[in-house]
Amino acid sequence: MATARAKISNDLPHDQEKHLSFAKPLKIAVIGGGTRCAALLTLLEKNRLREVPIEVVAVADHNPDAPGFKEAKRRGIYTTRDFRKLVNLPEVDLIIELTGNEKLLEEVLPFLPPQVQVLDYAISKLLGEIILLSEGCNECNIELNFTKSFVAALWNSVADRILLIDEDYKIIDINPSMLAILGAKRADVIGRYCYQVMHQSMSPCNTARRPCPLQETLRTGLSAQAIHEHHDPNTGITYYEVVTYPFPHREGEKMMVIEIFRDITSEFKEQVDATTKRIKKNLARLVHEDKMIALGKLVASSVHEINNPISGIHALSKLMYSKLEEGGILTDDDLVEFKNYLALISKESARCGEIVSNLLSFSRQQKMEARKVDINEILRTVLTLCRHRMSLQKIELEEHLSEDLPEVIGDYNHIQQCFINVVFNAIEAMPEGGTLTVRTRYEAEKKKVRVDICDTGCGIPEENISRIFEPFFSTKTDDKGVGLGLSVVYGIMREHRGSIFVDSKPGEGTCFIIRFPEAGVNNNGVLKERNHKKRTPGSGGKKDCSCQ
Repeated sequence: MATARAKISNDLPHDQEKHLSFAKPLKIAVIGGGTRCAALLTLLEKNRLREVPIEVVAVADHNPDAPGFKEAKRRGIYTTRDFRKLVNLPEVDLIIELTGNEKLLEEVLPFLPPQVQVLDYAISKLLGEIILLSEGCNECNIELNFTKSFVAALWNSVADRILLIDEDYKIIDINPSMLAILGAKRADVIGRYCYQVMHQSMSPCNTARRPCPLQETLRTGLSAQAIHEHHDPNTGITYYEVVTYPFPHREGEKMMVIEIFRDITSEFKEQVDATTKRIKKNLARLVHEDKMIALGKLVASSVHEINNPISGIHALSKLMYSKLEEGGILTDDDLVEFKNYLALISKESARCGEIVSNLLSFSRQQKMEARKVDINEILRTVLTLCRHRMSLQKIELEEHLSEDLPEVIGDYNHIQQCFINVVFNAIEAMPEGGTLTVRTRYEAEKKKVRVDICDTGCGIPEENISRIFEPFFSTKTDDKGVGLGLSVVYGIMREHRGSIFVDSKPGEGTCFIIRFPEAGVNNNGVLKERNHKKRTPGSGGKKDCSCQ
């Protein structure tokens, strides 16, 4: 197209140069009322072209619904659907074509007054793109400012504690919630290492008890999670769920990680309490099931002991009945004989009743109840229940029960079950007979009641002694047990804050040394879950399972 007259040229007459010196607003008519026109109107309204005073006085577009056309009409700017009418407007200094249709300018040029200038197609198109780009940058700035404000509001108001940390473990930023917990000022934290601030440590925390999710995120670039235990002299122990997320960064810059701390102390304690209740419930069920196994063994050994006196009772009663059936007069000798018979019947029936009563008492499932109990009394009951079985296996019993024992705090039935299992274990270790020694004494220096249950049986091999308290571990055949007895003993001792020590030599026998704290000495936690420790068995075949 001809552009000699259609361009703003350096060869303009002096009066036109003066006219375009921007001493007053440059009045523009726009061909094309689309998005570019709307963006130009927005720029002018917000006064973003301060160095170039411009005023749009007319907009032409064949589409009355075009956004720039509608915006111009709303602002009271002259609008027309026929772009040719723009040439007749006396106040127009410059016409800009923003439609991208070069033919429109060719139609306008012949009718333009000499004082009206026209931007050619290429410059008009470039100007349109600049206008759109400028408006896009403005929208980006608005969105960026909103995002900054939104992130700042979240950062300052969120209840969770948040740190922004670089790959050198240095704190870049910290939110107010974390500062409040630390009781520190922001300037005292920024730039310091996270492990110094959070754990008062001189090296990064990455142990089995305190895994470092930050290291995991730095290594994998993925989110990581861990639970940390924090100690505070004022509030005690606090548990935090620590979650780390990789923070976007430009290539060549140091990687950053967002670390979020959420206080889960109450949830954690609730879970621990629920687990404790479940464990105690399972222990009670396990004790009862094991008690039923022991009861079966007791019944099997007691049947013969009960059968003998019943046979004698039956024979004596039958003899007395036969004499009465004869119908004769009973002599004094007969009466004396009958009296002796009745005394024997009474004695034997009482013995049967005592055995049955003990078996029934032992079989009942009772609720755990901590109270003062006499260890000697429990041991005598247990030995009474097991005496006949010991006699069948030709096992001699040696009792050395100290009479000056103080009472202990515990559950009578559970302690009885503990002794039953240990005594049965000793009996089964002496199938060909031997000696069972039961001894009690008071250890004044330790304020503990000590019970020794020793046998002269086969002993425990050193390779097995470290596993005897494991559930379901057993060296017996299937018909002798399932390996729950000593694991139940361990659970009971842990409940009572006691300890059990095993000393065994193969071929010489085994001795279980059981200790209970004296009543009144650290008894507040009896029948509550406590941490326990196990010592690896040393030379000599010993194992100490302290449950305090």
